[in-house]
Parts: sequence; C-alpha cells; structure tokens
Amino acid sequence: MSSNEGKGEIARVFRGSFDIRGFEDIEFNFQLLRSLGVVSYGGGTVGEILSIVPAIRPEEPETWVAQFKELAIRSKKLGLDLMQKGRMKSAHEAFLRASSYFRAAEYYGDPRDSKTRYIGMESRDCFIYAFRTANLEFEAVRIPYGDDFIPAYWISPLPQNSQTKKRVIIMMSGFDGTSEEMYFQSGAAALNRGYAVLLFDGPGQVGMRRFSTETPFRPDFEVAVAKVVDYLLSRGDVDPSKIALYGISLGGYFSLRAAAHEPRIRALISNSPITDIYKYMIGVAGEEAINSPQDIGLDYIDEIPEEYLGKGKKLQILNIILRYGERSMFAAFERMKEFTVGEAIKNIRSPFLGMVSQGEGPGAMEQAEEAVKGVSGPSSLRVFTQAEGADSHCQLSNLPLSNAVLLDWLDEVFGVRS
Repeated sequence: MSSNEGKGEIARVFRGSFDIRGFEDIEFNFQLLRSLGVVSYGGGTVGEILSIVPAIRPEEPETWVAQFKELAIRSKKLGLDLMQKGRMKSAHEAFLRASSYFRAAEYYGDPRDSKTRYIGMESRDCFIYAFRTANLEFEAVRIPYGDDFIPAYWISPLPQNSQTKKRVIIMMSGFDGTSEEMYFQSGAAALNRGYAVLLFDGPGQVGMRRFSTETPFRPDFEVAVAKVVDYLLSRGDVDPSKIALYGISLGGYFSLRAAAHEPRIRALISNSPITDIYKYMIGVAGEEAINSPQDIGLDYIDEIPEEYLGKGKKLQILNIILRYGERSMFAAFERMKEFTVGEAIKNIRSPFLGMVSQGEGPGAMEQAEEAVKGVSGPSSLRVFTQAEGADSHCQLSNLPLSNAVLLDWLDEVFGVRS
C-alpha cells in the first residue's frame, strides 16, 4: 500500500489568486499605471489596486469612480480606527492611501457634478489627517490670490537648528493632477533628502477648482507663482537663494512660463518642458480635433450618442473646455494659442533641468529640446528610456529613478552634500 493510500486527497497549495491584467483601453491603462506608480511612496498598495480592476469597465467610467471611492472609504475608516487606538504610524499610512484613492476616483468624475468636488475634498481631508499623525512640520495654507486663494501645503522635516534656513522645492502638477498627488510623485522623496516642499494648485488646476469652481487656467502663470514665492519669503525660515520650482505634465509649461518672469526662482525643473501648449495639445489630440467639421459644445455634449463619443472621451473634452474657461472645444483650442513662453524664455538664467520620457513622442521631445536650448542659464536634458522602465509620461512607471535624477541634480546645484 502506498504512503498516501487511505489518507484522502492532498490539499493543493498555490501562490495566490491574483490575475494580473490591465485594460484594453489605453487611457484606462495609463490611469491604472498612475495609481500603481505612487505605490513606491505610500500612495496605495498593489494588491488593493489590482483587486478592483475586474469590476471596472472602461466604457462606464462611473465604475472606476465607484471602485476607487469604495477603496478610499475603507482606507479612511481604517485610518480613523488606528488613530483612535494611538497607532499613529499605521494611521498615517492608511490616510495617505485613502487620499490617493479619492484622487483616483475624482479623476473620472463629471467635473460639473458636486459629487466629484466632494470626492476631491475627501482626498484633501485625508491628506491633512495623514500629516496630523506624522512627525513633520505641516500646514494647510491659503495663499491670497485676488478675491480667491491658492490652496497649498507646507511640509518640512522638523528643524534641527532653528537658525538654519530651509531649502525649498515648490511643486505643481499640470492639467489633471493635484497637490496631494505631487506629494506621492516627488514630495515624499524630497522630504527624505531634507528639502522642505510647498505643494500648490494654481488657477484652473483641480485643487483650486474644488474651492473656486469657475477659475480657468491663465497663460501668465507667473502671477500665481509670484504669490507663492511671496508667501515663502514671508515665513522667515526659507533660504531665498535655495528656492526651486518643479512642474510636471502641463506644469512643464506653467513652470517654464513662471520662471521666465519670476527671478526669485533659483533652480528650475520641468517634466516635461512645454513651450507652446497649443502645439503640445494638438500633438496629444491629433489634428482631427481641430479639423473636425463639427464643434463640441457644453450645451449639447451629453446628447451626442455614445457610439460616436464614448463617456471617457466626453469627460476629457468637458475638462478641456472647462479648464480653459470656454464653451466649446474649438474655443478651448483657440484659447490655448495664448499659452506660450515665447522670447521670455531667454530671461531664465537659473540652472535648468528638463526631463522627458521617450514614450511621450517626438512632439514632447521637440519642445523639451527647444526649452533647454532657449534658456540663458546652464541647462541639461535627461531623457528616460524604456530600458529603464521609465518611458511613461512623467516617468510614472519608475518614480524612484525620476526622483533620484531630479534630487541629485538639485543637490549639486544647491551644493548639498549627500
């Protein structure tokens, strides 16, 4: 008789039940990568994010919203429970994940719906909760801006010496990112290097529109950045000679434009550099976007049958129209023609680093090269490759490498010893 005979069937052992897959839809795959990328800095877990993928249907973006919102609510509840138990480190981590998941849910929300604004405010609230449980200097700041304000976060390592002035990186996202997301993308890495960070959302950006729902992008973004620098210098604990500005995605334009008119910026990093938003966006949307015989207006976009314009595309067009403060797609693209850096780029004399990924295409590469050649100060361009696992937009697929390049360069510019 064999040794197994009479002992019943042997219970099987497996590696796990995950079926790792993305979406057939390219844009949904990128947004999934965007959420997975920030896992490196506490913006989620691979398991939690992949667990909801099977329930998401790209043809119904509301399923993305529902799944990420549910994930965020669970993480927030966990954070509150842990905080009550005095488990502050674990609570901090749970709140960070909740903030990131609410941000992801906000992305595919209808920008006209107050429920989307509520989701965005939840991302902000969880972010603030996270830093109430962290051993860092933290302030949620409202920087005066006309009749409105610029929402911002000041985060800094606790000072070892109250007399030492801080070196600061001002960080901004672009078209659809948020200041909370910028923490995960680069803020956490900068704090680990001893930098203070000022994360902010300017006119037209998601975080500011949560408060001022009608505020559009403005081509002269230096006006908003000047207010941010004013705030920094009013603090008294910032070294004026060590203020850097970092902009990603469409923030590649905002940062270039601001630095061309704001001499108090002492180091500039654009990822990727954009000198002309109209040309850049035509490269993204394709010439058919402006050569179409039919404009798309806010008044009737919802009436367009889904077989002609799917829900995901409608949301993209809605956001473009609203962020540029117009009533139709053609008008929004016409407005984009005002968003250029122009000859003022020669005013940039501070050290400049351009960062661009191979996968972003020739249009992005051309503008990055134009920017690096156009500034008057010392400049360099870092191109990230597929072999490095970093050729996605803003290197979302390899943020640790992206941040190492950024911070090593800035350490050298500011004379910081590693």
